[in-house]
Amino acid sequence: MRTRLAALACVGTLAALPAFAQDVSGVRQVNGTGIYCRVIGQGEPLVVVHGGPGLAHDYLFTPFSRLAADYRLVFYDQRGSGRSDAFKPGEKVTVEDLVDDLEALRQALGLESFNLVGQSWGAIIAIRYTARHPRHVRRLLLLEPAPGSSDALPEFQRRMAARRSQQDKDELLALSANPALRTDPALFKTWMNLSFKSYYFDAGKQDLEKLAYMDAERIQKFFASSTMFGPYIATFSLYDTMAGITCPVLIVHGADDVVPTASVERMKAAMPKAELHVIGECGHFVHVEKPDEYFRLIRTFLGAR
Repeated sequence: MRTRLAALACVGTLAALPAFAQDVSGVRQVNGTGIYCRVIGQGEPLVVVHGGPGLAHDYLFTPFSRLAADYRLVFYDQRGSGRSDAFKPGEKVTVEDLVDDLEALRQALGLESFNLVGQSWGAIIAIRYTARHPRHVRRLLLLEPAPGSSDALPEFQRRMAARRSQQDKDELLALSANPALRTDPALFKTWMNLSFKSYYFDAGKQDLEKLAYMDAERIQKFFASSTMFGPYIATFSLYDTMAGITCPVLIVHGADDVVPTASVERMKAAMPKAELHVIGECGHFVHVEKPDEYFRLIRTFLGAR
């Protein structure tokens, strides 16, 4: 069993972190489950919701840490992911439960209002949170967001397939059929590397070491989350929800993302104060392929010095 760190026992005091180098982390009991949270930096709070389903905050921690001199960054692992507790046997978790977890963390951290980042799948949670709790969100950042509805899935899947060589398809099929994939970190990294190549404009920029945090326990959580939220992904639509979002919104999208550009254009049209930036020669991970431009847009949007 993972050790429950005591750092968050007085989590409400984190509002006064004295220096951006300080790193406070641990597991917090919220809504009947343990949620891992990590806080660094100083200044306006910026809460980062990671992608997936089933990944964890780790792959975003180092890129976003460059903002720690000006912002108090809050990272956390969604329920059933990363260092947070696994799903309980027979438990049914919805996107609305993930929104409830984020609201419980906000209260625990003593944040009256904050800037909210949703990256990829995290954008779905961030949109739903902002719609339900608008007074707590100063600005909403949808970075390399998932599509706004399942209507985009056929085109998304077509693009994924078109970018894969037959050799990659064959290897993915063989790895997927191997039961060890769900417990063996080396096999999982190989599978993820092949799977994620399609997400990049330049696959040579993919850094497999970013998956080093995925041990056997977290790999099982990854697949459990994919199974849990698969039916939602196949049937959802957020465009009516977006229409009620009136805070400033930044959307950053790679021109060569497997997520269709038409999807994010529709997002922009749905929200009255949204701005969209489509970055050339980038796929689904603009923060990897064009980090300087990416964070310059974020700083400008947030009004950093």
